Amino acid sequence: MAGGKETPRQKLIGMMYLVLTALLALQVSSAVLEKFAIIHATLDGLIADGNTKNQATLDHLIEEAGKNQNPKVLKAKVNAGKVREATKSTLAGIESLKKAMMETSGTDKIDDKFINDHSSKVATMMIDPRSPHGVGFEKLLNDYVKQVSDLSGIKFEKLTKSPEEIEMFKGNDKHANKNFRTFMFENTPPIAALASVTQIQTEVLEYESKALAKLSEDANVGTIRFDKFVPMVLPKSQVVVAGTKYEAEMFISGAASAVTPEFYRDGSKLLNATSDAGIPIGKVEFVASGGAYDKATGLAKKSFKAEIKLADTTFSRNIDYFVAEPVIKVTTGNAPRLYLNCGNAVTFEVSGLGPAFNPSFSSNGAEVQKGDKAGVTTIIPSQRKFAVSVANGGANLGSVNFEAKPIPRPRFIAKDATGRDIDPKQGIRANSPQIKVNAEAEANFKDEVPKDANFRIRQMNILLNRGGNAVATLSNYTSEIVDLKGLGQLRAGDVIIVELRQVVRKTYKGTDESVPTTAQDFILIPVK
Repeated sequence: MAGGKETPRQKLIGMMYLVLTALLALQVSSAVLEKFAIIHATLDGLIADGNTKNQATLDHLIEEAGKNQNPKVLKAKVNAGKVREATKSTLAGIESLKKAMMETSGTDKIDDKFINDHSSKVATMMIDPRSPHGVGFEKLLNDYVKQVSDLSGIKFEKLTKSPEEIEMFKGNDKHANKNFRTFMFENTPPIAALASVTQIQTEVLEYESKALAKLSEDANVGTIRFDKFVPMVLPKSQVVVAGTKYEAEMFISGAASAVTPEFYRDGSKLLNATSDAGIPIGKVEFVASGGAYDKATGLAKKSFKAEIKLADTTFSRNIDYFVAEPVIKVTTGNAPRLYLNCGNAVTFEVSGLGPAFNPSFSSNGAEVQKGDKAGVTTIIPSQRKFAVSVANGGANLGSVNFEAKPIPRPRFIAKDATGRDIDPKQGIRANSPQIKVNAEAEANFKDEVPKDANFRIRQMNILLNRGGNAVATLSNYTSEIVDLKGLGQLRAGDVIIVELRQVVRKTYKGTDESVPTTAQDFILIPVK
């Protein structure tokens, strides 16, 4: 703590002085003075906590140092005890001074009378060079700073700085001739003076805390003692190609039975476990994210921050690793050309994942339904060109581009009563009772998406043409089986014309999709 920087206490005292001077000039109200009483009470609580903490630090130092006979450790233990005693003595001296302040103000406790005392009796007691209180207080603090500095090896700053030694007030003509006591207590009501002195007690405890920390370091307190050791081998790779070198680093790994380490990855605490050798370990498990792959190697360099906390010490290191670019393959199905609005069976595989492959899929141009096995999907495209993104465990693996082609139009066929196709040249006999009109799917389409290859004629017109004139008509016929009696008696030379008006396809989802028809969609059946 060398140098000319102000301590928090000096800054606080300086600000308190400015505020007090201004408030006293305005005749400080009782409400303001009550706030100093609150500050004093708060600082008293901090003093109690500081005493407890510093005593615990000393006790820990003595316990951790044990029976070590190293001269450096012995000296640190002895000096730490002396620092604690010096602090207790100094705090006790300040407590006596605080009691004298209240006696000078005519009370033995902090009550309304003491709080509302606007007199300068306490200020005079502390500033008057003939009074032993102020002079003794200043000497007490100076002696303490010298003692803890000598014992710890830390050059602590003065606690009794004059305005010229405080950066905020250096060069201020108003305070040019003031010493520490005048600057601190001039025009200060008793309760404010008491709060200021109490603040110095917290500063004393802060000095002690830093001195004990330094001495603990000198005594090697906090040094981790390892009592479990195991040889470790860190290979560059677990898999080695025959004929190539196996390379690894061998070292000793140790653990301390008395300390339970905490493991972290990028600030997140890991699950503690135990290795086969009985060494505490942290389970590092996460889904590796890709991106920014090197075009030459297909690898992306990544890293994470590994931290191990032992007692009050944290060991950290950045761990580099490489992520291989996944290769997504369509192994079965009719990719990359699918059929629009049809349930196309497609299977994806990603090399290197093995049993860990449990993908999820997404697409803006198609609906993707997962099957009963990993990678098995049904893709229902809604756009001609689209991509399907593949992810695994929340990590995006990439995407596959697809093209969807239109559904081929069905072939319209007329069959006779026996179910045989009617030859467009031979036609049917005049005594034929019925015909059946079907819409049949194109063969490849039916093989690739059989659940989507179901066409049905919902409406048609059947006309009987005789000598170039229509002599009978069955309009808006809804059955695929046509009873020819509805056309009257057929004669040789007649021609039956079937006009297709409405055709539907039952989709993979079970809904009906309309198949557009044109004026060219008709069948001519001659009557023999």
